Amino acid sequence: MGTRVHIDDIDQKILNILIKDARTRLKDIAKECNLSSVSVLNRIKRMKTQGLITGAALSPNLFALGLQIAATIGMETDSHEEEIIKFIDENTKLIEPSTSFGTYDLTAFVLAENLAALDKVVFEIRRRFGVRKVTVNVWSGQPHLAYENIDLQPTECNKNGQT
Repeated sequence: MGTRVHIDDIDQKILNILIKDARTRLKDIAKECNLSSVSVLNRIKRMKTQGLITGAALSPNLFALGLQIAATIGMETDSHEEEIIKFIDENTKLIEPSTSFGTYDLTAFVLAENLAALDKVVFEIRRRFGVRKVTVNVWSGQPHLAYENIDLQPTECNKNGQT
């Protein structure tokens, strides 16, 4: 684990603006933060050097790609994780597979063309791999991450690492 980076309220505001739209002009960020464009640029460069800013990600319009369904599939299984992941990847747009502890041994975030296609994948997972339990959670609408809800300021930890 790397060194913790401390940021002030202005850095947090700059980050929140960039998270919403990484192509926001420096002039607009500066106006929003009551700074000069040069000051904003210097803060962004510092945060890049610190490893706090590493790049930008695009969020595609999934519906424009013909993917109407976003869902998580939670599975209780004793084995076959790699084979199940391969099967899901071949039959959906697998975004994130994850083996885990807790209720499910394996979880997958997937995109599918429609409910029938997703249902077919779930049916085949049960039939082919002997999965004990499969739970599907279908998202309503296009998924998005609400980065604005993330408090970027670190909490203080005691010497045991607890908050």
